[in-house]
Amino acid sequence: MISLTNFPPIDRIILVGAGSIVILAGIKMAAGFIGPLLLSTFIAIIFSVLASWLMKKGLSSGIANSIAFASFLLCLLLFITLIISSLYPLINQIPEIQENIITNVNLLQIAANNAGMGSLHLLPTNETTGSSFDITQLNYSGIIENSSALLIVIFTTLLLLLESGGFSHKFRQVLHGHPELLGKMEIFSEILIEYIVIRTKVNLFTGIGFGAALLFFGVEGALLWGIILFVLSYVPYIGFIIAVLPPVLLAFIQINPLTALLIVLVAGIINLFAENFLFPQFAGRGMNLSPAVIFISILFWGFMFGASGALIAVPLTVLLKMALENFPETRWMAMLMGPDLRTDGK
Repeated sequence: MISLTNFPPIDRIILVGAGSIVILAGIKMAAGFIGPLLLSTFIAIIFSVLASWLMKKGLSSGIANSIAFASFLLCLLLFITLIISSLYPLINQIPEIQENIITNVNLLQIAANNAGMGSLHLLPTNETTGSSFDITQLNYSGIIENSSALLIVIFTTLLLLLESGGFSHKFRQVLHGHPELLGKMEIFSEILIEYIVIRTKVNLFTGIGFGAALLFFGVEGALLWGIILFVLSYVPYIGFIIAVLPPVLLAFIQINPLTALLIVLVAGIINLFAENFLFPQFAGRGMNLSPAVIFISILFWGFMFGASGALIAVPLTVLLKMALENFPETRWMAMLMGPDLRTDGK
């Protein structure tokens, strides 16, 4: 029987590398299906915790799973309602926002001309009509394309929730002869649940604080931007920047540059307090990953599976690290993915 050990080290590296590239290419081709499926799986795991807690309180598995199912629907409905209620007044003010954009940009162009910089041409011009800018000319194709992925996430999550108790029993039966692997799976589930719970608490603080700050400064859609920051904060580092940028630009357009600068300052303070005091070194200790690995994993999984991959990048990387730890040949890679083990004073 042919084994990798029969090949020289350099040949083994080439074979493993080539095989990995082929596998990743296949996963990338199926990303439209795998990404939403993975996201719905992790969502189902979180809500199955509620079902397990209810069963410990004496409820039957059917009733507990039904309550978890209803809770998921309630959270989804509440989230959609909040988004729609926040977007509606903002959409009604699109003409006013458009005028403010044109006015502010024209002022910048005048200032640039006075400074000898020439015309900046900051606004796109429609070649047919000659109009400079129209914010209502939106491309909804992306929303339509992503609706199928959203439906996959919703229905798969619901089905997994209804089967959550059965899946746990099936896994224990399948892995009955492999207690070490079963233990690894249980550890991963515990780490995932712990990460989501703590991350959710920190995100709530960040989203509420940022939304309150925007409301204080008079930015339109403060509730919407707070919700978006809450969701995108599940993506460490990158999500915060993406969520803060739109309301800052809106404040610059609707109010003035000083207010936009103050919002950036307040958002930075809120995020600094949340990440350095409420969530101190959690990614390094609880998840056993270095900050650099977390950042790279977000880029990698985001490239592989899109937005859903970025949201679950940390749990996926932890699962990969645990898999690498099980093989002597790849254990060194798992060690490189971990945090710095040095302690102060040593």
